[in-house]
Amino acid sequence: MLENIEGAKPFEIEFGTSGYRGKIADDFTYESVKLVSQAVCDFLTEKYGAGFPSNKIIIGYDTRFLSEEFARISASVFCANGFKVIFADTFTPTPVISIKILKEKALGAINITASHNPYNYNGIKFSPDWGGPALPEDTEILTKKSNELLKSPGYKIIDFEEAKRKNLLIEEDFIGYYIDLIKSKLDLKLIADNSKNLYPFITSLHGTSKGVIGKILKEAGYEFKEIYEERDAFFAPGYAPDPSAKNLKELSALIEEYNKNKKTDGTEKVAMGFAADGDADRYGILDEDGDFVEPNIIFPLLYNYYIEGKGIKGDAARSVATTALVDRVAKYYGFKVIETPVGFKYLGKLISEGKAVMAGEESSGLTVAGHTPDKDGIYTCLLVLEMISYYKKPLKVLVKELMEKFGPIYAKRINVPVNKEKFKTEIDEKMEKFPAEFEGKKVIAKNTTDGYKIFFDDDSWLLSRLSGTEDLMRIYGEADTEGNLGLLIESFQKYLI
Repeated sequence: MLENIEGAKPFEIEFGTSGYRGKIADDFTYESVKLVSQAVCDFLTEKYGAGFPSNKIIIGYDTRFLSEEFARISASVFCANGFKVIFADTFTPTPVISIKILKEKALGAINITASHNPYNYNGIKFSPDWGGPALPEDTEILTKKSNELLKSPGYKIIDFEEAKRKNLLIEEDFIGYYIDLIKSKLDLKLIADNSKNLYPFITSLHGTSKGVIGKILKEAGYEFKEIYEERDAFFAPGYAPDPSAKNLKELSALIEEYNKNKKTDGTEKVAMGFAADGDADRYGILDEDGDFVEPNIIFPLLYNYYIEGKGIKGDAARSVATTALVDRVAKYYGFKVIETPVGFKYLGKLISEGKAVMAGEESSGLTVAGHTPDKDGIYTCLLVLEMISYYKKPLKVLVKELMEKFGPIYAKRINVPVNKEKFKTEIDEKMEKFPAEFEGKKVIAKNTTDGYKIFFDDDSWLLSRLSGTEDLMRIYGEADTEGNLGLLIESFQKYLI
């Protein structure tokens, strides 16, 4: 039973944009996992009653400290509540778990992961039967039920090994089917034909994508180098398995060194880098100079390739904070862009419903129609490889051509510490009085889908939104030059604070 120690700050369980997360041994404990798992059981039982369309639940986990133990505890609760658990036999990427839900026609999945967060965090992500992250109407109920159980603890549980003996739970490999599936969606011949020209450096950042990209590259005839393969619950050297420019410095240095040496040793191959985060739902791409290519560039590049190169045509979807370059690509080909609040659950649902051929966000999340409705860093990396193989041009050249055709456009995000409760009232008041002209630009539209977004007459825009988990205000912006963008964001911050 969870006890409130005298003088200690009580905590609450909250399902955010990607489930419930907390600090290990602080508010993320064996007990909280049991309670949240019971809350999900109660939620599903009430939602479907006795008429379950399926009683299967998928359970997977990442490489964090105690993740497999937390997953076993969750599975033990589900088995005790009458569900049939299909349990991953090893550390498993988030997109793989999503695919497994759809393959098994399961009620949903529990994924023990804190994704790209620091090493001392873990979490529980619940995905419903359609395979994407749970929507707010579900997570609000789960938050309420979890906290009711937190105040008055109670749950059903059975020993994990006993559940196996009684056939309430089976352990399976999830990854083999996933690899076969993505291979069926990629142009493997095109990728293989480029093996003589490219030397990939790849990394899972000690996460769940270890060996997955490499297996496909090896079958396609590539020589490559994978780093940070071993499990490391501290995620050294970055301490957070986030495929950012900061955490990919070693990969960048390897690419620079390889490409510098090839000028003297006569090799024809050019190196570049591919990375995924801890649970492999986010991606990181490094070009031939070892430079990090922002997701706000990769997304419109891939969307353009999808239409022009693969002949897969249709609308795109993006979050409110994601680049308008996607809109320019869509407009050029006669399609539209659907804008959603921040949170891949909204984008995933559009993919699930067939309303977009590609969906993405500025925080390295992307997926495509006919695949998983959750973001997939592994598949995105391989799509980038396929795109490069199709155009037979360096990534840096493709970026330059994209900007020449659809740009120029520069994007930026900053985080500003604020007291959220106090600031929310202040920002509401200030945005109601926002001037019709700002830094010499006319305001032509406003959007309150998620935060406050201001559109100007020269195609530039600004967005302010409060973080869902931290005392931060996030300011985003795009403009035609870095100078104009810097001025806009600086002035916007001064106006709001």
